[in-house]
Amino acid sequence: MASFLDAEAAQKYKNAEKATRPYVKTIVEQSGIAAHLESGAEANILDFACGTGVVAQEIYDTVPKERWGQLKVLGADISPPMLEYLRARGETQGWKGLDTKVVDGNTDITQALPKASYTHIFVSFAIFMLPAQTLTHLCSLLRPGGYIAVATWSSISWDKLLTRSIALMDAPQPYSPSREELRETFCGLWAEESYLAQQFEAASLEKVETCGQKEAVHVGKPDVFMGSMQFPLHYVRNTWWQSEREGLVEELNGAMKGLVQREVGEDGEVELVFDGVVGWGWKSG
Repeated sequence: MASFLDAEAAQKYKNAEKATRPYVKTIVEQSGIAAHLESGAEANILDFACGTGVVAQEIYDTVPKERWGQLKVLGADISPPMLEYLRARGETQGWKGLDTKVVDGNTDITQALPKASYTHIFVSFAIFMLPAQTLTHLCSLLRPGGYIAVATWSSISWDKLLTRSIALMDAPQPYSPSREELRETFCGLWAEESYLAQQFEAASLEKVETCGQKEAVHVGKPDVFMGSMQFPLHYVRNTWWQSEREGLVEELNGAMKGLVQREVGEDGEVELVFDGVVGWGWKSG
């Protein structure tokens, strides 16, 4: 089962950007990064839990190439394979100012990164996996007047597909988590706009805004889609007894892949509707 630390993690996870990119586009637009650079200022940006670099891609696509010299973008993540992918991505596209850093998941991030240093901080689809105090710690890394934004899920788009796939498995079938259990695992309290706003305000941020966003997205052919699904299925696997996990994971993969192939064909595109929440705020100057 896939892990963010596996050597092939980035190649499997990259496809997930089809789902996350629309939300990242929103929080980058709201940052006003292009206008910030047009004023002659520089931007020191932290992409925390950066994965394969969807935030960095959106930033460099948004900022005119002649302004790239004013950018410093740090991608920080616990996954060396993800960071290797991001570095190669930046080299291929000629991004200026990109750097990466492996962050120890067991270490307070305020010890690993400099305080009051960043003009912009982005957390894309990771906040629900991070310690409760992470947002407060990240805010301590912002310069006065700096911007911080979060994008996260408000519901799970593939819960019915999981239930149907488990129902196709041989008896005795493994436990099938409910929609509510999946939402708690993959979204947590952050799924609620009101909670996101509350956390921003508790961190003493100003001009806080949040909004829900729904997107219908083609997430790839069945083979590609199933590669991306290995990450969430890793957590589903943890609801099963240790003795039954390995064989059942392989069977579940086969059942789910067969189901989507029957519905869209081997060369068809799987489409899912995603519900997300985005929010942002500014540190007092």
